[in-house]
Amino acid sequence: MKKDLPKYLSGYADATIQIKSVQDVIEFNIKDSLNTMPYGQNLFKGIMADTSTEEEFKALKDSLKTTGRLYFDIPMKAHQLDAILSINNYHAGFAAVAEYPALTLPMGDDEKGTPKGLTFIGKPFQEKQLLLWAYGYEQASKKRIAPINYN
Repeated sequence: MKKDLPKYLSGYADATIQIKSVQDVIEFNIKDSLNTMPYGQNLFKGIMADTSTEEEFKALKDSLKTTGRLYFDIPMKAHQLDAILSINNYHAGFAAVAEYPALTLPMGDDEKGTPKGLTFIGKPFQEKQLLLWAYGYEQASKKRIAPINYN
């Protein structure tokens, strides 16, 4: 992210955006951490502290991808599954490193009113099927409700 965020921002962000790096994000968040980023600041600090070489980073990514794919492939093959369902995006990290598509939809609220989501995770290039399953779930569950006063 240290390398990719500046490249992304320089290529896609409006010229008036003053944030140009991960360090800029950290400093921005410190100004009003209660409203802008009450959680996760340590992730950005960890990114800045990371000293991995390109080779080490590639080896880590390859290892995570292999582990992530095995995490899904073993039960999918053993049980002849087309997809995995996950509550509250719990398995999103595994899906991300495996490079498997994931789609989360509302599935209601708990007794305290906290929203819950249902995540559909499929294999690469299965996005169309995930969208069809998610649409079917959305139509059947009727859990997706637009916020009050939403236009």
